[in-house]
Amino acid sequence: MGRLVARGRLRDADAVPLGALGLLDSEAMRTPVGRMSQGQRRRLDLALALAVRPGLILLDEPTNHLSSTLVDELTVALCRTSAAVVVATHDRQLLRDLADWPRLEVGTSPTAGARPVLDG
Repeated sequence: MGRLVARGRLRDADAVPLGALGLLDSEAMRTPVGRMSQGQRRRLDLALALAVRPGLILLDEPTNHLSSTLVDELTVALCRTSAAVVVATHDRQLLRDLADWPRLEVGTSPTAGARPVLDG
């Protein structure tokens, strides 16, 4: 994040400390990226994306490789963000947690050639 600030791509006041996002535990914060597990790398990628306070967040199966605790924390963070959020997921709990969000279901209609349905 320091590089983004140094290059003028992110104002220091807009940056969110990676540790404050709850996606990386203290062990992961000390682990070199090359030695991180796949799950740790995925959480790091997500933390880096969220740390710059984006205006739009696109997530494809964001709960893969996350513990149930981190899924809950992600859900809370998604509900609190001011960014527009698009989530593609099969995770039943996440779908229940975001049930009050507008929902686009593609390919679920039994009618051939039917258009996607926006519910919400």
